Amino acid sequence: MKKITLFLLFLNLVFGQDKILNNWFKEYNTSGTFVFYDGKTWASNDFSRAMETFSPASTFKIFNALIALDSGVIKTKKEIFYHYRGEKVFLSSWAQDMNLSSAIKYSNVLAFKEVARRIGIKTMQEYLNKLHYGNAKISKIDTFWLDNSLKISAKEQAILLFRLSQNSLPFSQEAMNSVKEMICLKNMENLELFGKTGFNDEQKIAWIVGFVYLKDEINIRLSR
Repeated sequence: MKKITLFLLFLNLVFGQDKILNNWFKEYNTSGTFVFYDGKTWASNDFSRAMETFSPASTFKIFNALIALDSGVIKTKKEIFYHYRGEKVFLSSWAQDMNLSSAIKYSNVLAFKEVARRIGIKTMQEYLNKLHYGNAKISKIDTFWLDNSLKISAKEQAILLFRLSQNSLPFSQEAMNSVKEMICLKNMENLELFGKTGFNDEQKIAWIVGFVYLKDEINIRLSR
């Protein structure tokens, strides 16, 4: 039901009914931004906020996975790279060995810290610069997307997600296809929905980023 609700909200934005979105945020006593981008047209309920930068939190797992596959530090989405050793974990679903697919599915922070350590600061920085990913700032290699050093705006996220949907990012086709398969939330006859959430409790930030294939059309929407 939540996925359907989000998609309906996305459609409301596309048709310019931004008041509905603002009322939705007010209903939950919060504020936020929806951004729509299809490669030509922009729409938002708050363009000013859409330009503000924030920690990407777990939405960065999309690009962490892309960089890992493209650089070769992880060979395939099925390669077991994370080994659970019995330590206390935040979620019970993290208490297992994982590949990239399962690490994305369960949004395992510990697994993606391992991914980042394998990539290393030098390679990670090169990719962030190449992508123009937000401020491209790395503090510590296994926390920079969580500790508020790396920041990105909703508008910048929309551009990057659109480029992923178009296979026009500076990654191999195989890497992009693999990551899109991992973040596919819904696959129906006339619609494919892709997305990733991100939360940072300390900074009170929540993201939903992704894109939708509608027959021959591609639409990007994200919220923060």
